[in-house]
Amino acid sequence: MKIMKRPNILLTGTPGVGKTTLGKELAQRTGLTYVNVGDLAQEGQLFDGFDEEYQCPVLDEDRVVDELEDKMGDGGVIVDYHGCDFFPERWFQIVFVLRTDNTNLYSRLEGRWGFSWQIDVVNTDYIITAVLFSKWATDTMTLCAPPPYVFYFHTIVPT
Repeated sequence: MKIMKRPNILLTGTPGVGKTTLGKELAQRTGLTYVNVGDLAQEGQLFDGFDEEYQCPVLDEDRVVDELEDKMGDGGVIVDYHGCDFFPERWFQIVFVLRTDNTNLYSRLEGRWGFSWQIDVVNTDYIITAVLFSKWATDTMTLCAPPPYVFYFHTIVPT
């Protein structure tokens, strides 16, 4: 196994919490490589069909993992994606779970998408993520688990 000189970082959280903004800023300040999984999938057509209900392509998670495998082994990568369940745990040394106030989230997404039904889906995801993370964090802190280390951040809107 190759020893990495720089950590891989995962930025996760529901759409609209600031993953892309934070990821690009971190990459600029640290020299790490920034990868937005949505952009990667779009550029490489890493999709497995189309979801008629949500009117969006379905991500081919296996192809995304294949596409990132070599890059992740070298270290120094910031990955931006709203989920984390299909990434190999060995890839990341640090995971940042981002959240923001639901009011801020709603206004950001409304401006981005303009579809209230999608906002309802994301709000539900936001609530589920918060509950699951709280449970996971409590269990993890009790067990003193090894890396990846997970940090929970609440983002705010600058005034």
